Amino acid sequence: MNKQEVIKKINLEMFAHPTWKPEDADAPTPDFKDGYNAASKANIKIINQLDEPTKVIAHLAEKWHEDIGPVLWWDFPVEEPPYCGTPLDDDFPKYKRHFTELHIPDEVEEELKWVVKIEDNGSAYFVDFFDELQPHL
Repeated sequence: MNKQEVIKKINLEMFAHPTWKPEDADAPTPDFKDGYNAASKANIKIINQLDEPTKVIAHLAEKWHEDIGPVLWWDFPVEEPPYCGTPLDDDFPKYKRHFTELHIPDEVEEELKWVVKIEDNGSAYFVDFFDELQPHL
């Protein structure tokens, strides 16, 4: 299911067009409907932020300094892939006039390690995670 399908499904489940009549015994109250709709709209806002591209600022070539390091070099309008490097490189294309900085993290965060507990009947489930892989009894 992609992002648009999830948003469509949430919109369908909202109480915008209620099927209940006020005289129905199990009909939700107006406060419940308002709260549910508000929560659904909040969920849609969160979903819209998924895979939202970050805004990239193109700087002029004159602003580059060697302390910045390797960057992506562009020529506008963009007709070819960017060049990754510095103007100090031997093969630097002189016609590239704009750059965007690369932000590469220094350290990669290690994933948490989960411990699986196996019951006598063969079922297994996650019980906890640790920084080190050690037996968990």
